[in-house]
Amino acid sequence: MKQAPEELGVKVVKFHEDIFEMRFVIALLLLLVGRVFGVETELGTLEMRPGLDMTRAELRYVKTVSSPRAALVLCPGANATGEDLVLSPFWQEFATEHQLALVGLSFASPKDAIHERRGYYYASKGSGEVLIEGIRRIYGRDLPLILYGFSGGAQFASRFEEWMPEKVIAWCAYSAGWWDLPSRKAVAAPSRFLRPPGIVACGEDDPRYGASMIYFKQGRAAGKPWLWISLAHTAHSASSVLDDFVAKYFAAVLSWHDQKSLWVDIDLKKVISSEEAASFPSQTAWLPSDALFEAWSKIHDPSVLDYKSSTDRQSGTSYRETGVR
Repeated sequence: MKQAPEELGVKVVKFHEDIFEMRFVIALLLLLVGRVFGVETELGTLEMRPGLDMTRAELRYVKTVSSPRAALVLCPGANATGEDLVLSPFWQEFATEHQLALVGLSFASPKDAIHERRGYYYASKGSGEVLIEGIRRIYGRDLPLILYGFSGGAQFASRFEEWMPEKVIAWCAYSAGWWDLPSRKAVAAPSRFLRPPGIVACGEDDPRYGASMIYFKQGRAAGKPWLWISLAHTAHSASSVLDDFVAKYFAAVLSWHDQKSLWVDIDLKKVISSEEAASFPSQTAWLPSDALFEAWSKIHDPSVLDYKSSTDRQSGTSYRETGVR
């Protein structure tokens, strides 16, 4: 039976009214939950005195939990604010579930300073202290950090981890334009907290790919417990697929004592022994949990990772046979 146009119109209006009411109820519930647990869902901004070669020193934050055990610091591209990152429902939910503070880096430096290897990218030259002081001011105490940076944010995250590894639980640096040589200072440290696990990632269509892969290999050669992720058909852009894996990786590190870690071959995508990893570090990586292996295998595409000739690959010659480390 056909319905009259006016009847259809009434139903459409009623449908939109139902959606509006549903959204209103959800928003009200979120507000009530925040008030009951002492959690603020509004965006906050902390303005600070800029450090050396900085033009802006701010932190964007959302107080996801009343008593965080660590701070998840999301570091956007060059001179961006990080506001969209902390307002992301995905990261708010993750931070709440794992009792984390949620902070977005909002630092800026002149472009000439950045290209001259100065500015906030270099955490040891002042911007790192600004971040630590800002978190102290927002939360009333120091918190260990989990860092996730893209592009310019990856520059900051990787250098902060090198500068102060004892403050970092885990980190991910995705698609930095250039990198510093990883230090070996943390290798001899007895505590795992001086060797924070981390991810180096890049899209295979990104011009930064080669530099990123070399940095990973240098870090593994220095004994760092790092993971390499090569994203297929990806240029210089944010990746929700990577976000999802990074969140799982951070969660595994946070519950490390309950996990079974393992070593993997980044080219063959298979589990290997710790002895093999020690023998060929630059071709291997560390996962904090065996439960991550399948997810990593799906997201990681080693097709452009192969540094050997196509003849070697076709003949089945491996890096172990050629002796390349």
